[in-house]
Amino acid sequence: MDVITLLGAVLVNALLMSLALAVGVGLRARSGLQAWQFMLLGQAFGFGLLIGATLGAPRLLATLGVMALSGSASATVITVCRFLGLAASRRWLLGAPLGLGVVHALVFSDLGVATGVTNLTIGAQIIWASVLLLRGADGVRWRWLCGGAALANGVMTLARGCLVLGWPEIYPRFLTPNPLNIGSMMLLNASLVLGTMGFLLAHRDAAEQALVRLASLDTLTGLLNRREWMSRAGRALGIGATTEAAPVLLMLDLDHFKRVNDERGHPVGDEVLKLAGEVLRGELRASDLVGRYGGEEFCLLLQHCEPEAFGRLDSRLHMALTRRCEASLGFVVDFSAGAVRVQPGEALAAAIKRADDELYRAKNAGRGRTSCADGVL
Repeated sequence: MDVITLLGAVLVNALLMSLALAVGVGLRARSGLQAWQFMLLGQAFGFGLLIGATLGAPRLLATLGVMALSGSASATVITVCRFLGLAASRRWLLGAPLGLGVVHALVFSDLGVATGVTNLTIGAQIIWASVLLLRGADGVRWRWLCGGAALANGVMTLARGCLVLGWPEIYPRFLTPNPLNIGSMMLLNASLVLGTMGFLLAHRDAAEQALVRLASLDTLTGLLNRREWMSRAGRALGIGATTEAAPVLLMLDLDHFKRVNDERGHPVGDEVLKLAGEVLRGELRASDLVGRYGGEEFCLLLQHCEPEAFGRLDSRLHMALTRRCEASLGFVVDFSAGAVRVQPGEALAAAIKRADDELYRAKNAGRGRTSCADGVL
């Protein structure tokens, strides 16, 4: 088994996996799988150039080849950052391949130094990706799979670099059919396969999470939709409320919302709903449940809400919504609301009915206010 054959196998494998990703999954702009496809193409292009360098123009083709391989390692880091939601520094990611190309061209006449610098640079890039993946991976399978493959490949690449620089007399030339070269090519091929499998798992997990979000969130406001809010509120009340810390149920309706749609258009009405969602998310605690009940109506379940705290929260919500809409849209929007304190053992539907009755009292009293049942304030 010779190294040229193994290089050719890596090249073909990378091209086929890249093609399979494009056909089987489809690649959105700036997605993690798109960056991984660039990594695979960089591997194929880089090794293709290194094979070509054995036939002619060795300095030029070998330099371009190592730049492509370093660019491939940068694409690995970008892939990891996109899947983990991290920012990737373009200066470092682009600077490594360019800097390596310059150094490689300058020291090309000393093959040992050129090989050592190349392996150390690319190895450090791959180790960087593995650290990002393995740090805080916990039980996430795809991170362990991709991180382990990257770590093994990075350690092997760094070891090659250290060996050629520290003990050049025993380091085999890159294309020599030595066990070290053959083993590193086989490990590289395996890491490409494992990395592709791992990032496909990451893509699947992200797609499943997106489906869960679509099933549980209102797409316009980003709040819980009615079904999900009812389900979570029912579970929260099922835990058992005491008279000492009974939660408050608040039904909130935007005033004159139909007039906004009719006079200013539905896009403006959508902006009002979005702003209302942002205000509610910003003013409520993590323990509170808030959802869009339907149309311009919202529902809130406020846990451990003492009378004084509710009074302050209600004032903040009225003030925040009117100020936000005036600042963003140029006109004031307020709301009417009805609040009740959920009794121990009371069904959610019954509490909603009582809060809805209070809401209509607030509307009949002139809107822009909150009507509270006994015990709320």
